[in-house]
Amino acid sequence: MSRFSSILEQNDVAQVFDLFETYQKNSIFVVGGSIRDALLNREITDIDFATSLKPKTIIEILNKENIKFIDVGIDHGTVTAIINERKFEITTFRNDIYTDGRHAQVSFSNSLEEDALRRDFTINAMYLDKGGNLIDPTDGKKDLENRVVRFIGNPDERIKEDYLRILRYFRFLALFGDISPDAEVMKTITANLDKLSVVSKERQWNELKSILSLTAPNNAISAMSEIGLLDDYFNGTGINDAFINLIEIESRISLSIDSILRLSTLVENSLDKANDLIKKLPLSKSESTDLLKLCTLNKKVVSYMSMKEVRYLLYLLGRDGFQKQILVNWAKDTNNKNEVNWRSLYEVAQSWEKPSFALTAKDVINMGISQGPMVGDILKEVEDWWAENDFIDDKFSLIERLKAIVQSKK
Repeated sequence: MSRFSSILEQNDVAQVFDLFETYQKNSIFVVGGSIRDALLNREITDIDFATSLKPKTIIEILNKENIKFIDVGIDHGTVTAIINERKFEITTFRNDIYTDGRHAQVSFSNSLEEDALRRDFTINAMYLDKGGNLIDPTDGKKDLENRVVRFIGNPDERIKEDYLRILRYFRFLALFGDISPDAEVMKTITANLDKLSVVSKERQWNELKSILSLTAPNNAISAMSEIGLLDDYFNGTGINDAFINLIEIESRISLSIDSILRLSTLVENSLDKANDLIKKLPLSKSESTDLLKLCTLNKKVVSYMSMKEVRYLLYLLGRDGFQKQILVNWAKDTNNKNEVNWRSLYEVAQSWEKPSFALTAKDVINMGISQGPMVGDILKEVEDWWAENDFIDDKFSLIERLKAIVQSKK
């Protein structure tokens, strides 16, 4: 059971098992992604359950224990239990009796095996009982060990049931890093590519973001680019050397993955392309802001800056902004000899502490300037002068500079 202890030893998970097993033995199982991730020693996030019990019974059990739940997915057999502020989807075994490429009409089943056969990939169709026993009707564990992304049954049928599976295929391909896509599956995906448009923009963006958040998505992104998927659905984004270099840099300096930073290289740090992408996809406000910043490059950020220039740009851009601009420019740099410089600049920023500007609005007002926008403008002009002059640690000099600027405004 040790390989699944990260799932089963969670108190909330044990509580769900106890509730349903008390009602009926062998009636509920953990299913899907958490099992896959546990076998890959990845972080466990969402934990989903599958059960032989019907939705009405699920609700009765939760009501009896005064457990809050959400039943908006009840037509598809899903009730979401809320335990200690965590959400657990509990879904009745089912068959898909009709699909239109995005939505399905379902019938409920008592069979775990039938439930497994309607899922997308073998690596997502594994089940775990309370005792830690793995039930694997489609040999997903074997495919996981062999690093194979295999549709359950006929790939064309699975894709036509839900066209989002096109993007999910590439996400799981990226999960394995350097493996190449199956040639026949790629033909099937290409034949169905135009139908991806039935999938909401939000879901398309979430899948791309998930792909970009994985450690080594190069092969998956490259395969998506080759069949025109990135060009058609993600506004001209495409694989390029800067994207590949950035991922290599991340590995060399043990950098946390930033999906928006990676996206900025896919749009070649072009402000026009970034704006077009933002118009087409539902990026959040913070994601859009970050992308636009990464596509507004400061031309002073180069590999051969003096320490005075570094300190000024750190103050201007902030540590995070400065380091991201370093990474973007480093990824674009084709001269390997500059790596030592780029790495040094990135590391200098790690230990940088923002200096404190000694003047305030009160100092400006004391010079005879009335409260209003001019106070902020003058203060900003003095601060810029102070930063450009390497943060002079002399308040007398700052006051003298302030006097000169105030005098010029009168």
